[in-house]
Amino acid sequence: MRRLTLVVPGLLWPAPQTLHPARDMPLAALSRLLGRGRQRIGPPISHENLLARLFGMEDIAPSLAALRRLGEDGGAESGKERGEKGENAGAHWLCADPVHLCLTREYLLLSDFADGEIDAGEARALSTALNDDYAALGHFQAATPTRWYLRLDRPPVARFSPLHDAVGRPVQHFLPAGDEAGARRWRHVLSDIQITLHHHPVNQARAASGRRPVNSLWFWGGGGLAASARTARAPCPAVQARDPLARGLARAAGIAPEMPDVDAARRTGALTVLDALASPVRHLDLAVWRERLAAMENDWFAPLMRAFDAGGLRALALRVPGERAEFALTLDGGARWRFWRRPVTLDDIHARLASWHPFSTIPESG
Repeated sequence: MRRLTLVVPGLLWPAPQTLHPARDMPLAALSRLLGRGRQRIGPPISHENLLARLFGMEDIAPSLAALRRLGEDGGAESGKERGEKGENAGAHWLCADPVHLCLTREYLLLSDFADGEIDAGEARALSTALNDDYAALGHFQAATPTRWYLRLDRPPVARFSPLHDAVGRPVQHFLPAGDEAGARRWRHVLSDIQITLHHHPVNQARAASGRRPVNSLWFWGGGGLAASARTARAPCPAVQARDPLARGLARAAGIAPEMPDVDAARRTGALTVLDALASPVRHLDLAVWRERLAAMENDWFAPLMRAFDAGGLRALALRVPGERAEFALTLDGGARWRFWRRPVTLDDIHARLASWHPFSTIPESG
């Protein structure tokens, strides 16, 4: 029986002032899994960087934009780039995600949009306007209402900050940097795009109806696909994910990604990415996080615990990236017989995180 690897971004609540986010939740299966396995807490890591590491990309800076674009619906055609073929061969990509900028008394703060906040018609109209006005820059694609891309003929001469670094923080600390002339050019591009978006009828209508306008884009993850595709190596024989970056990494590694399914994951020893908790964590929506965590307990942790008890699951690795720390759990065959070990609640893990920092040393449990 093969090893199942679960990547669950958002399983740990990021706000330390919320001491018991999972209080009174019936998470018996998750608690038993946490109690039986060996726990490790390590330095913070983003979801994107953890996935890149799992696919063997520690020694290069992969283009997250090109890989995420490859994982979008219809992106399989772009997989021809792995063999340097197809219309997109040699193209360079930037994520160009729609964002909202809000001026506070001291700072200009950035926030992203949750699924459902922008409809497909609005995204289509805005991206069409950008292509009309900035054809010389490249070609904008709205793969989904909240995930946009810019296809370039040449690499951008600037360094861009990931969106997850900039959300909720002063924008001026995360603007394009690096080469002075290149950074200055991309800052001007952003300013011009903000003017175009501000005057667009879609945003005028959104503001009139009390909805946040799409008043800027956030460029990040730039590069081409070729180097990443040559390096990508899948850590498991199957990859299950809804997340487009994970699906793109699988395609770059020559694997057709599947949708998450607990029985198939257990049988095949898949790398499975469960990202339902990522959005509520990013937007600090505790009610939705608890609702989705309860569903994950029922749909994933409970079946896996039953399979582990019955001998149908021999090994499990749980990886939880986060901005406070990375949490890892490992269960092997011997853990099945550690029936005397007491369950460990998710809030027990939160309590451990409260006393941990990257320069402390906390040994593995178990």
